[in-house]
Amino acid sequence: MNNITNLSKDFQNPSYKYSLVHWWIWSGSMSEKRICNELDEVQSLGIRQVLIGAGYGVVPTYLTYEWFKKIQFAINEAKKRDLRIWIADEGSYPSGFAGGEFTRKHRELCMKALVLDEKIKVKEGTKIIRALKSNTIGVLAVENETNQVILLDTGNGKLDWIAPKGYWKVMIVKWEYVTSPTRYVHHPTGAKDTTYSLCDYLDKRATCQFIYDVHEKYKKYIGEEFGKTVLGFFGDEPDYSIEGIPWTNSIFDIFEREKGYDIKPYIPYFFSPIISEDVRKAKADYWDVWSLLFRENFFKPQVEWCEKNNLKYIVHLNHEDMLMQLIQSEGDFFRCMRYVQLPAVDVIWRQIWMDKIADFPKLASSVAHLYEKNRAFSESFAVYGNGLTIEQAKWVIDYQAVRGINYFLTTEFVDKGKENPQSVNFPVIIKYINRICYLLSSGKPSVHIGVYFSTLSMWLEDKEALEDVLDISRELLEHQMDFDFVDDESICLDLISKYSCIIIPKISAISQKVYGHLRDFALKGKKVIYLGDKPPLIVERNFLDSCYYADMTFFLWKSTTEECINTIKRLPFLDVKISDYYPSIKYVHRQLENIDFYFFFNEKEIKISTNVLVKGTGNVQIWDAEIGEIKAISSTTVEDKYVKIPLILEPFESKFIVIGENLPMVKDKEFLINDGQIVIDLSNDLWFIKIGNDEIENYLMSWQQFGYPNYSGAVYYYKEFNLPDNMLKTRNRYFLECDQVMYSIRAWLNEKELGSRAWRPYRWDITDLLKPGKNSIRFEVRNTPASKILGDTKVAEKLKKESNKNFYLAMTMKFDSEMISSGLLGPVRIMAYINEN
Repeated sequence: MNNITNLSKDFQNPSYKYSLVHWWIWSGSMSEKRICNELDEVQSLGIRQVLIGAGYGVVPTYLTYEWFKKIQFAINEAKKRDLRIWIADEGSYPSGFAGGEFTRKHRELCMKALVLDEKIKVKEGTKIIRALKSNTIGVLAVENETNQVILLDTGNGKLDWIAPKGYWKVMIVKWEYVTSPTRYVHHPTGAKDTTYSLCDYLDKRATCQFIYDVHEKYKKYIGEEFGKTVLGFFGDEPDYSIEGIPWTNSIFDIFEREKGYDIKPYIPYFFSPIISEDVRKAKADYWDVWSLLFRENFFKPQVEWCEKNNLKYIVHLNHEDMLMQLIQSEGDFFRCMRYVQLPAVDVIWRQIWMDKIADFPKLASSVAHLYEKNRAFSESFAVYGNGLTIEQAKWVIDYQAVRGINYFLTTEFVDKGKENPQSVNFPVIIKYINRICYLLSSGKPSVHIGVYFSTLSMWLEDKEALEDVLDISRELLEHQMDFDFVDDESICLDLISKYSCIIIPKISAISQKVYGHLRDFALKGKKVIYLGDKPPLIVERNFLDSCYYADMTFFLWKSTTEECINTIKRLPFLDVKISDYYPSIKYVHRQLENIDFYFFFNEKEIKISTNVLVKGTGNVQIWDAEIGEIKAISSTTVEDKYVKIPLILEPFESKFIVIGENLPMVKDKEFLINDGQIVIDLSNDLWFIKIGNDEIENYLMSWQQFGYPNYSGAVYYYKEFNLPDNMLKTRNRYFLECDQVMYSIRAWLNEKELGSRAWRPYRWDITDLLKPGKNSIRFEVRNTPASKILGDTKVAEKLKKESNKNFYLAMTMKFDSEMISSGLLGPVRIMAYINEN
């Protein structure tokens, strides 16, 4: 990776490697002219990477000869523009149905599951005699009132049973061709349904067929650009969103070989309304086996094919924000991601937002850190709404960045319809993202704490174990104690030696191998903290035969999260120390040679001014990712290898703090803005306002209050004011500041442009532009398309009716309805700050 000299030199304009990725969705007719125009626009915005994905109704038809010729043309045009290309591996999602090829040609390789064939209601004395289908796995009878269960004899493929006392449901369990819903770009109605089946993820032959039908065809046409213009393939949400349990033809034999017993007698019990402890253990064993097959037979072959062809593989799963659902549909996040070169998460539904706690991006970054992959990826914003502001988008990016994500994919910042007033600010946020991804991909992560993520406990349906791991994760981050999740395989591979402390939340089970490695970790003098209220079950070959409990006396046994946090505070390895409690401050720390990079983020809408101790020695600088500038900042060396710095974070502000002996020379010093004095308050004055073709004089309020409920675009404000002659005869620095801006603002003072602000602080240094006597201020304020879409009552009612049949529209309308209010609401002030520099 780059040394500090190259890093500072390239900070202004990082390499294509660190660029935001634009999801380039091909929908409708894709002419050569359109392809060139859209690539030109992407390039003009400062985006250097695109992901080609098929969209609804695309012409040419997906995976045809004509499709690949257009892909070939697009690759050549991208190469001319020095752009890089990713390829979505499906048309459209989830990955694995090869544009309908499995339904059309490979029925035997389609997805399969264990399902309830039928439920037969019978009462006492009723006799059932029936021949069973060849795909029957077993039959269970359940008494309605007592929930008594009886596994019925199905010998010779026949059911012959007389119901005893009570009212019974006879449940016949079979394997069947079942698929998660898929959305195909050439579906006649555009529906997401089961018309086109996914492949059997647990059968390697199916994955090889998928690769042959998709990847190998791309190789035929654009293989010469693999590893050059073409960077790799992107997989989207492979999972089992089914009514049933994942199954493949060979799983029972594999299960018996791995676990040492026959699972078939237990399978019908999995569908019982109440299951016994033994059945719960057997089900956990089954989850262990099928999730391993998922990894080995679906994800791993694609990774190996990509590596063989000089490509990378990105894939995200489904339900990372709802982990018990992920356990049901994908088995084990860490297993799925172990070999994937770019582990990823999906952030499209506002799972991450100001009113939520959502630390799940740590899942992908933890895999990246454990296996030294360097990058962690996020698909973001797809259904965040048309009213998403630049500040909100930046907040979501920063929220993920301080949790280790350093590679982003989105459709958000290319305005195809030319209807987003915020599009003038897209280059600013794109450059910002490129710069933070550059710095956050440099060097290596500095993380000293591992938090054990007990997938085994979740296979046992222990929801409390999940709640506990999420609780301790939240507490650690709110106390500026960064961590990685560690799982069973990473522990058994001894990848935890890089950490100084491992925290084991409340769990119900732990494997013998993992327990042994953690005990050895503790015996080497490192800290293992256990937060459970009782010892967990020790699992050896299988769950079913496990009956012993772990001796946790080797570890620090703490009864509460508070005790755990206080214990960690006393340990010597912390990178960041803040004396007061600031839960909204999050950070990530990376090290390059002898340089320390800290990225701080204030998640809340409150200003924070404090002092912080950060590990590192030497000079201290602020690297401004918005404009690409570097400035010095005052610091004091304290304790051993720590520096004390002032940390002032405006609402939602982020900052890079860089510490080292050999930092680049800089001329300017950061001006710290803390307590200021109001010089002039223009908030309650009349302003001249131009909105559309109308000119009005009014006070600062929303455009809706002006009588323009559905106006979307730019509005101009003009104001003159007088400055006393003696006001400028001080050493103060003067700033023009706005508070409530909806949602971006550009400013001029005395006809000199000050620049645009798309996120807080809405502040400009005007020290050298103010003059005694008359001064003039001009603002350009821009809103979002939300007002145009929903500000008109009739249009909103029409869309509301349409949203009843369109889930995506319903989601975006919900968000857009919050973003209709627009304008400059004030305060607007001239502020004076003491110039301590």
